[in-house]
Formats: sequence, C-alpha cells, structure tokens
Amino acid sequence: MQSENAFLVLIQNGEQKELYSLAGHTVTMIGRATENTISLLDDRCSRFHAKIFFDEGQWYIQDLGSRNGTHLDEQIIPAQQAFSLQAGQHIQIGHTLFQFGCGELGTTHISPENPDNEALEHRSGIFGVSETLRGPKQDKSTSTQILHQTAQTAILKSESDSKQGARITTRAGYGPIELCRLAYHLGKVEEVDQVAKLAIEGLLNATGAEGAGLWLFPYNLNSTQNASDIRLVANATLEDLQYNPISETIVRTVFEKKEAFLFYESLKGSKTRNTTKSEEPKDVKNTMAAPIRFQNGILGLLHLYTLNESKYLDESDLEYTLAVADTVGVALAHINKQKELAANLHQARKENTTLREMLQMSSEIIGKSAPIQTIHHLISRAAETKTSVLIRGESGVGKELIARAVHFASSRKSKPLICLNCAAISESLLASELFGHEKGAFTGATDRKIGKFEAANTGTLFLDEIGEMSQSLQAKFLRVLEGSSFERVGGNTTVSVDVRVIAATNRDLEKEVAEGRFRHDLFFRLRVLEIIVPPLRKRVDDIPILAEYFLDRFCKEIGRKYQGFDPNAMRVLMSYRWPGNIRELKNVVERAVVLGSGTYVQEQDLLLSTLNTTGETDMRRDEPKDVFIPLSLEDMERNHIIRTLEHVQWNKSIASKQLGIERTTLDRKIKRYGLERD
Repeated sequence: MQSENAFLVLIQNGEQKELYSLAGHTVTMIGRATENTISLLDDRCSRFHAKIFFDEGQWYIQDLGSRNGTHLDEQIIPAQQAFSLQAGQHIQIGHTLFQFGCGELGTTHISPENPDNEALEHRSGIFGVSETLRGPKQDKSTSTQILHQTAQTAILKSESDSKQGARITTRAGYGPIELCRLAYHLGKVEEVDQVAKLAIEGLLNATGAEGAGLWLFPYNLNSTQNASDIRLVANATLEDLQYNPISETIVRTVFEKKEAFLFYESLKGSKTRNTTKSEEPKDVKNTMAAPIRFQNGILGLLHLYTLNESKYLDESDLEYTLAVADTVGVALAHINKQKELAANLHQARKENTTLREMLQMSSEIIGKSAPIQTIHHLISRAAETKTSVLIRGESGVGKELIARAVHFASSRKSKPLICLNCAAISESLLASELFGHEKGAFTGATDRKIGKFEAANTGTLFLDEIGEMSQSLQAKFLRVLEGSSFERVGGNTTVSVDVRVIAATNRDLEKEVAEGRFRHDLFFRLRVLEIIVPPLRKRVDDIPILAEYFLDRFCKEIGRKYQGFDPNAMRVLMSYRWPGNIRELKNVVERAVVLGSGTYVQEQDLLLSTLNTTGETDMRRDEPKDVFIPLSLEDMERNHIIRTLEHVQWNKSIASKQLGIERTTLDRKIKRYGLERD
C-alpha cells in the first residue's frame, strides 16, 4: 500500500527544477487552463490534459482525452483509463517531463525550511522551467508606490536621442555594449527556457536586484489576453533566498499601460532561507517590472526586486531592464514563429505534393460515340453545382477520369482533388484515412494526422468503391455529408470543412440497399446527381479511337514506331467483348507495342482473355456449365427483360438504363410479352 503523500518533480535538461506536492484527499488536475492544480504553458498540452488521484492505497494517473496524449515511461496511455503509478516513473505531458515520487518528501514542496534538499537548491535560481505555470500572488498586506515609469528606453532610441542612450549605464556599468552582446546570444538560442536564463542572468549581473523572474502569457498575438493569464516561466535569486512572486497590482499596472515601472513595495511575509519563524520578515524595498512587447502586443514581463535596505534599483536600471525586455520580445516572437513554421512544414509539403500530382493528371475523355456525348453533357451540368455526384459503371470504364473531369470543369478546379479507394484500405484504418486522428488515438498513432476530408477542404474528395465501406463508417460519413463537420479519431474538437464529394462504385447499390449492406439514406444522399458510364462493348465506335490513342502514347514512351493496326487486328478489337473495359484495352495495346514487330500491330500481337463480361456472367449464373439450351431470340429477350425487372424490383427507369433502351420501348416490350409483376 502506498503512502497518501506523494510528489511530482519537474525535470528540465536532466535536472530537477521544481517540486509539486500531491495529497491523497485531493485530485491533482494538470493542463493548460488556469483552473488546473498544475497549469502548463505548453502548446502541446490540452486545456484539461490529465489527472492524478489516490484510491484504495494506490496512486493513479488518467489521461482526460487529451489532443497529444500522455506518456508513462515513454509509453502512451489510452485515454479515460486509470493507470497505477510507481515511484520513479516518468510522466511526459506535451514538452513537460515529471518524475513521480511517493512518501513524506512530497510534503516539502519548495520551502525555506528545507535547505538540505538538492532538488530545491536556489543558489543559482530555477532556469528553464518553461512549462511550469505559477500565477501572481494575491495582494496581502502590500503597499505599492510608483517611483518612476517609462514607455521607451533611451538605450534603444535613435537619431537625436542616440547620444543620450549611449551614455546610460547601470550602477554595475552595463549599457549598450552589454545589451548588444546579450541580443547576439538571444538570437542564437532556440528555446524559451534558454531565453529566460540569459535574460535573468544578465539582469541580475547588471542591476542591484536580488531576485528576478520572467513571466509570460500564452503565446497568441491574435487573441485577447487577460492580466490573470500570466504565469511564471523562470526565476533566480542571489545568495540563498526564496523568490518572491510578483503581485497582481503590479501585473495589472504594467499590462494596462504597457510601460516599465519602478515601485516602492512593502510586502510582509517574504523571508530569507535562514530566517526563523520567530524573526520579523524583511520588506521588499524596490520592485521593477518591464513589459516584454512585440508589435502591438505584450508577451509577458520581467520582474526584479531588492530586499536589502543597502541595495536599491534606480532609473538607469529601469532603462536597461526595459531595453532587455524589448530585446527578449523579439527573441520570443522569433522562437514561436519558428515552432509554428516547423509544425506546418510537413502539412505544406503534403499539400505541395498533392498539387504537383494534380497538375500532372489528365482530365481528357477520349471518344465520340453517343454515350460519351451524353456523359460530356452530364459533366458540364454537374460542374455547375457543388452537390454530391455518384458515378456508376463496371470496373475499368474510367470512373475516376469522369470524377476528375467534373472537378476540373467546376469552380473548384484550382483547389485540391483528393482521391481515396475505399476497397484498398482495411476497415479499421479507413476512418483514420477519411477523418484523420490525434496523436495517441491508437497504437502507432505517434503524430496527429490530417484526414482526406481536411486535405480536400474547399476542393473535391473522390471516393472510389464506395460500396465497400462498412455500415458503421457509413453512418459517420453520412453525418459529414449532412453537416460538413466531424471529429478526428481520438479527438473531441469539431472540424468543419467545405468539400464536394464524388463517389464511384461498380456494385449494384440498389441490391446492396435491399439486402441491408448499404444505408438507404446514404444512397439517396450520394445519388443527387448520377452519371452512368457504359461499358466499352456498349460504345464500339470508340474502340478504334481509344486503340489509336494508346498506340501513339506507348510508342512515344517506349520508343517504337507503329503506323497503326492491321485491318484484321482492328476487326478483332471491334468484335471483342472487353470484360476489363478501357483498362484492359490499354494493357492489350501496351503489350502489343512492347512485344510486337513490324510496321503495324498484327492480330497475333493481341492477347485477349476468355472471361465473360459482368453482364454475361450475371445472366448465366443459374445455367449449368457446358449445357446448351436452344432458345429463340424472342424468348431470350423476354427472359432477359423479366430478370432485369425483378433485379431492380420493377423500377422501370433503372431497368431501361441497364437494358440500354428508352423507357417507352421497355413499356412496349412489357405489353408485347405480357409481363406482370408477381
């Protein structure tokens, strides 16, 4: 059984930097929001990230569905599940690393009564605690008087004031030369904790301050900030003192005015480490606060103070501190901008690759037959709207080519066209491919992934083989089509997109709906506009055009010279049923170019299959193999029509399309053969 007393140690660069006590009777909340017990300035930390609690003699940690997950000893823990904690284990939350400890040491926290605790050593101060969030202290028994204030330091002024600024130095002799040296080193660092260390060390050396702290707001120049949002990032003290946090009054004064202030502040309750409880605590004699500014915003502030009556801060210290604060503001903005660029770099590269692929795509549709002319007309009508389009046809007829033609003919042609084959991805991964996932959503999710819907925002998403999608995923997909918003796998943030969906299938969706494998509401939502692509055998006039097109293309690619097809070879191509449609014709011509010889493609150069077409296979599925049943053409037509009508549940519009005849012609044949629905 574990002790009810425990603690968390903040680890920074392999060193112990801060200590947080845990009590068994309370729940410790960790996250970015200020309402948490431990609040972190960390862009990879969720507002309410995780919690630690004690239950039945055991300490536990539970991830609260965070965006980037919680790691326990480098292993990500599933969300909303409690995991037991053992002494010495490491907890990684965003960029912040803690070590869990159990025992009476947890009650020590940072306190002046523990001079022997190495983890609490303050001689050199606490540097690099960039994720530790501690707010300003509430004003108790405090009196504050403004001694001096300035909006702009003369050290950084130009033109007529440059000579005056060059003469300003602190009592320790620090001036423009030391400020230039500090700016040079700040320009080379890449982390916030390194900026804090350089700035605080420089100010303690340059002024008479005995304690210094760097406080920051959450970095977002475009959002409204409040003075209460500021949190301590790093601090340091001279000798063996405890750092005195800044008061709320000073924070609000600097925040509202955006100027540097020198105060006389009497603060009861601050003690040196060697002071006993019976001794009267010392007062803060001077306090200085300078805003860390960038552009028109304020990123935080620098806080300096003295305790000793023989030491004091003056106007030259204030001038120099404000100059350091303005320099730190530029350095922090540069670091945060670099992090934003790095975070967006991968996504930009993916979008660039997608656009390059789009530029190489061809949307030309080959053919002059009547069915192709009809498809051209449907494409032009579909391109005028942003409604969903359902493309139907056998495998190999060019459904993806039709989808690209619709996209490039629409107003979205300059936006992304993202293609996804639903049959090529397992059911468990299809949701992640469509909607994306958060880091830690499942095993192997080491980073956040943007789904196809987000990648296709403002553009078009083409989903091939839509009939292969599972019913559970169909429901979520339907909600996206209705509302254009969704959540990533493992996330709880709603993502809204503007995407046009084009779906394609070679399945009989009416049959799939009737047998319960495809949602009828999704079928009707997709089938707002429908384009039926006829098989190649139904447009024989296009075969010579397509064959010549592929012959010319492969001759250029391979470097062969053919003048065309031999008449017998073309006759074979025209009479063949093409079960693989255009894809098969393309492969047949490519093989003939590679293996053939002579000036013309010969009949023996063509390798054709003996497979039945899709329609022929369906029509003969009930007949015994190798058994001939003599039928008149009239009986064969009658049987075929009645089978087709039964297949589509006597939907005459669909039956006429599948039979390739007009609706009025179908009505005449039904009447002629006396066909009735059972």
